[in-house]
Amino acid sequence: MMLDKGKISALQMAFLLYPTILATGFLVVPTASAKHAQNDLWMSSLLSFFLGFVAIAAAHRLHRLFPKQTIIQYSERIIGKAGGSIIGLVYVFVSFHACGSIVRQYAEFVKVNFMFKTPTLLIIGTMILLAAFAVRGGVELVARSALLLTPIFMLPIVFLLLAIPDMEISNIFPILSHGIVPVLKGALLPQSWASQFFLMSFFLPCLTDPEKAKKWSLLTLGAVVISMTYVNLTALFVLGPDTADKIYPVLDVFRLISIAEFFENLEALLMAMWIVGNFVKISFFYYTAVVSLGQWLKLEDTRPFVFPIGIVIVAFSLWDLPGFIELGNFLTTVSPFYLPTVYILIPMFLLAAALLRKRSTAA
Repeated sequence: MMLDKGKISALQMAFLLYPTILATGFLVVPTASAKHAQNDLWMSSLLSFFLGFVAIAAAHRLHRLFPKQTIIQYSERIIGKAGGSIIGLVYVFVSFHACGSIVRQYAEFVKVNFMFKTPTLLIIGTMILLAAFAVRGGVELVARSALLLTPIFMLPIVFLLLAIPDMEISNIFPILSHGIVPVLKGALLPQSWASQFFLMSFFLPCLTDPEKAKKWSLLTLGAVVISMTYVNLTALFVLGPDTADKIYPVLDVFRLISIAEFFENLEALLMAMWIVGNFVKISFFYYTAVVSLGQWLKLEDTRPFVFPIGIVIVAFSLWDLPGFIELGNFLTTVSPFYLPTVYILIPMFLLAAALLRKRSTAA
């Protein structure tokens, strides 16, 4: 059972996935990668392709084995009702926790940089309320919102080209002066972000053209890796060694842009990108939280639970991460291991178990 019987196309799913991976990654990943990889941070983002590919491959393979189900449902078929219920509960909790963490990141950025006197709860509450209306409207409304808003989310990427006069290409040298190990350490966070591609498994049963899903998901992965590398290089060329010391390097780049005293103060454009991108991302995770809980409890209709779930997500965003420092520590020290465990290791375990059961049955 899905949230509703709505249908979306593989292209719409791609428009959902792009901001879902990058909305928070654009601002957080450059600093996290630069602290380890320094001027080689662009290589770290390239390495994120690996886990993204694994996540997509696992999601598609499991979907082929269980075409009309999500991980909440087929985990019970693979390892039994008790084990499957435990895994289902894990994904319910992770969906709530991840959505709370994302909306808190959004609120902290907006409050610290733009809306200084606005209460954090108000910023979080308004975004969750908007996302709740989208999620209650079903998967088609969530997908159409992404189709409309993702091009707006991509606009600031183009405007980063205005920073060319401030770029110093020599900041990229010397390449690999500290070896490959710092690059691998710097890749931990972007790879954990890319592992979230597995969440497409919640949308694969809704597709009208599932045969195109793999193509569009891989194209989206390529676009995500290229975009992340481009943003990392831009930050490196403009800020140089100071990239690792900035909280939001991309914001600092936007603040430096000044063309003929006309194109300047473009950080408002970045805020617009942050808002629309996070609306899509929060709606995406909010939807998975509602579907996960509905399928785990085997509910017939999840719509009455959408707004109560929103209240729980708000609680997660405030209680679990009491301050900006705790949020930053969680993103840089816990997320690189927490996310791949949930979105790579568990699905790979289920896939291996499903294939073994299939072979034993055939034998």
